[in-house]
Amino acid sequence: MTPEALLVSTGVVALAEVGDKTQLLSLVLAARYATIPAIVAGTTLGMLIANIPAVLLGDRVLTLVPARIVRAFAAASFAVVGLLAFFGA
Repeated sequence: MTPEALLVSTGVVALAEVGDKTQLLSLVLAARYATIPAIVAGTTLGMLIANIPAVLLGDRVLTLVPARIVRAFAAASFAVVGLLAFFGA
C-alpha cells in the first residue's frame, strides 16, 4: 500500500461523502443510539463491505481495459450525471 494512494483515496471519499445519505443515516443512528464508537465502527464496517467489491472489480477491469479508457469513461459518466442533475432530470 502506498501512502499516496491511501491519502488520495481517503480525501476523495471524504469529500464525496459530505452530505450524502450515508452521512445522514449515521447522524440519525448516533442520535438514536448515542453510542458514538459503535456507530463509527458500524458505519465504517458497512462502507468497507460495500466498497471492497467495487475496488476488486476496478482492479480486475484494469487488467482488461487500459487505464486511460477507464478514466475517460469515468469522466464522461460524471459529466452526464452532473448535466442531468443541473437540468433537473
